[in-house]
Amino acid sequence: MYQLTENGIEKSIETWRVVVPLHDNDKKEFSKELINSVKTRIVKEFGGLSEVNVVGQWQYGSESFTDRNIQIIVDVPSKEHIRTTAFFLNLKESLRKELKQHKVYVTFESHASELLSVNEFLQELGFEVTSEQRQSLTQNDIQTLIEQSDSVQKRLGYQTLSLTRNTVLKSIIWEREILGTKIATRIQDNYPVDAVILSADKLEDYFKKDSFGKPLIVIGDYEYQSFILDKEKRRHIIGAPNEFSEYDQGDEAPKFLHEWHGFLKTSEFISTYVEELLVNYIILRELRGEQEMVTMSVGPDGAIQHSGGLLIHCPAHIPDKKVQTAILDAFIKAKHRYEAGTIDDIALMQVKVLNRYTEKKALLVGYREANFQGIVGIGGL
Repeated sequence: MYQLTENGIEKSIETWRVVVPLHDNDKKEFSKELINSVKTRIVKEFGGLSEVNVVGQWQYGSESFTDRNIQIIVDVPSKEHIRTTAFFLNLKESLRKELKQHKVYVTFESHASELLSVNEFLQELGFEVTSEQRQSLTQNDIQTLIEQSDSVQKRLGYQTLSLTRNTVLKSIIWEREILGTKIATRIQDNYPVDAVILSADKLEDYFKKDSFGKPLIVIGDYEYQSFILDKEKRRHIIGAPNEFSEYDQGDEAPKFLHEWHGFLKTSEFISTYVEELLVNYIILRELRGEQEMVTMSVGPDGAIQHSGGLLIHCPAHIPDKKVQTAILDAFIKAKHRYEAGTIDDIALMQVKVLNRYTEKKALLVGYREANFQGIVGIGGL
């Protein structure tokens, strides 16, 4: 996908074009809502598009016709050709039916290249670097990142080497390493003088110290976790909400209250809540070891997970016993998939990010390191 050249880094792309008519065969214009829905569908899949107005002329028998259209242009990495082809084939057929056309034109050009600077390349891999910042990367460093770019883009983290704060110059220098390559970023420091500055992969250090109550500034949270949410479409551990639609009872039925997502349809609540419970289970398993049993119960006021002296409580209003049972069944399936190592890697990363895996684990570690006596409860976040 990437290739190092004398002038920079070339990214292999292919260009797709879709011609969307603005009116039907009787010259009746399609609604703006319909045309915008087509654009929204494409933007949702690929993150962006370009469009130009085009006029088409064609002849049928002795008659000549003129069409007004927009041409939608999308540049896509060549490595995604199979997925992209499937998307545009489906779009082509759905547009033909929705717009009542004999044919919708979709074309693509391969073997195109986009020229990237080093910083643009790093930004595509999810590194937090500014466009003007100069990186001391060798050609070998860049080649390593190119050869393993897929692995880099699927990462959950990096290793922080140093985080230096200069309150006089009001700057923070953050150095980290991934795949043996060192990256540095200078960050403007306008934070309180007494703030604790930590990188996202070192949160456990904060909770091991007597620093509770001070402002906590987390550097690199996006790069450590959230990048995977921006890059990949949302995947699900045990199933998307529509797989639990049988538990929805119509638009007038009461919705379930989730502590930080508010009121959700039953199907959305089950899918979301099970993922939260799985993250809690993973944390307890990692902290207590395989020999420790993690127990869980689900009731009308939420779920409790317990292992040894650690307890996590996830408050929720779940009065329906059928839904309680559905949550337990779905959680058991998710737990078995986790133990068997069959959960999709990207889905697991996304779920950890959405349920603040790092912060929860760091907080529990802090309590444990402080020899906290009794049960530790962490509510839904």
